[in-house]
Amino acid sequence: MRQKRERQKLIKQILEEKEIGEQYQLLEELKKRGIETTQATISRDLQEMGVVKVRIKPGIYKYELIQKGQTSRVWEKIKVAFENFVESIDYTGNLILIKTSPGNAHGVAALIDELKYDGILGTLAGDDSILVIVKEPEMTGRIVKEFTSLISH
Repeated sequence: MRQKRERQKLIKQILEEKEIGEQYQLLEELKKRGIETTQATISRDLQEMGVVKVRIKPGIYKYELIQKGQTSRVWEKIKVAFENFVESIDYTGNLILIKTSPGNAHGVAALIDELKYDGILGTLAGDDSILVIVKEPEMTGRIVKEFTSLISH
């Protein structure tokens, strides 16, 4: 457990110092600092830490740690994430299904969770799908409309 905390602390430091956009770059930076690990471990660490990939320029992305309590900043990041990674949104009753490009569901779900959106109980994310659980079915349409507006170009 101590090793994990130290590794995650180092990951945070690296992400604050450098523009890292790929897991292999992060692996290399950790290796330079004496930490040998695997891509799977890095992937789990990034998920647990609430790290998301954000676009900094057209076609260029970097990992960024979401800071707690920055709702307006989170909305900006959600807009970028939805524009870049969300492929479709559908719903039934109190469930919303968001389809993303492969490997991006966890980052988008982490942003949705970070919003602490009134009416959303939580999210479940796979590789390319997010299930959003809404508190009351009558709220679902409004939330879907808001999310859909984020991907409308």
